[in-house]
Amino acid sequence: MSGVARGALWAVFTVCAFLCADSLLFRAGWYNAYLEPDSSAGSLESQLHWLRTAHASPVPEVLAVGDSRVAEGFSSRIAQAAAGGRLHFRNFGQAGTTPRVWYYALRDGDPTRRRFAAIVLALDNYSDADRYGLSEDRILDENFLAMRLGLGDCADFASSFDSTALRHTAFFNCLFRGILLRQDVRAFLAHPIARIRHARDWWKNGLGYQNNYGGKSGSLRGLSVDWASGTIQFPDGVSEDVQANVRRFVLLGPGEDSRALTRYRERWLGGIVDMYKDSPTRLIFLRLPRGPVVRPDAEQPAGFVDSAARLPKVTVLPAETFTDLERPEVFADALHLNREGRPIFSTRLGEKVESVLAGGGR
Repeated sequence: MSGVARGALWAVFTVCAFLCADSLLFRAGWYNAYLEPDSSAGSLESQLHWLRTAHASPVPEVLAVGDSRVAEGFSSRIAQAAAGGRLHFRNFGQAGTTPRVWYYALRDGDPTRRRFAAIVLALDNYSDADRYGLSEDRILDENFLAMRLGLGDCADFASSFDSTALRHTAFFNCLFRGILLRQDVRAFLAHPIARIRHARDWWKNGLGYQNNYGGKSGSLRGLSVDWASGTIQFPDGVSEDVQANVRRFVLLGPGEDSRALTRYRERWLGGIVDMYKDSPTRLIFLRLPRGPVVRPDAEQPAGFVDSAARLPKVTVLPAETFTDLERPEVFADALHLNREGRPIFSTRLGEKVESVLAGGGR
């Protein structure tokens, strides 16, 4: 055997050995329970664990899916009360998640596609104008999905990135989970007893902690914006961090409809719709309250949701459903409802979902 052949054989053997070791450590399932609960992967795995281990509900279940705006702004208990106890709501909002993450989370969290009477998908806007840019190339999504992506997912997941470099990164990080989890493992090995106690407590009691959460305490009451000069007048007592957050998001331009966000939504939100096409589950899209104040030019035509609204078992709530909440006194910062806004939003959502399900959808 030539030296080149021996080298190639040794390289293949090394990759296979590394893949086997990686699979034993991170694909057997045991490490999921010891992830740092505050990490991206740990937060998603906790939510999926609570879904798997929950007692059967005596009434139909509704899952509210979204990012931190749902996690902060939605109370499942208030929504249940608003629906007269006829529905059981679950808050599946997780800070930093995106439709790409939601797709894989729902795929694994609801394998039969029959558990929920409705799944609510909360969007920041119905327009496909991309205010934030490069949704396709948000590589942070792989951190949430570190324990979700199987070997068979790697090629498809990687192909969803526009950048060639990020495609390569996403593929190899999917293939070898240990690359993504190396910092988590280092932290675990540094303080194993503390991690185990924290992780066990969170898996056992974390859902209760979340259900008892009352929301953010801050308020922007008194905030005003001069759109002509692009300046914001803040009330007394607003921290520098919150002021920076408000300037960043409130003054952000309306964005351009380059079709990039449309393609992204068609792939991931459309993928969710397709995943449930033969299911009795109703999918309900809503537009979240957009902020404490909204740019005069922020209203733009809807894109993906217009086509989705024409599909069976899909409901799109009117864009104005929550626009009365777009006022400073019910926001803690530029994105998140506070303790005053949370019950209003939750009550109305509970009532709307109950009405949709009682009326057959529209």
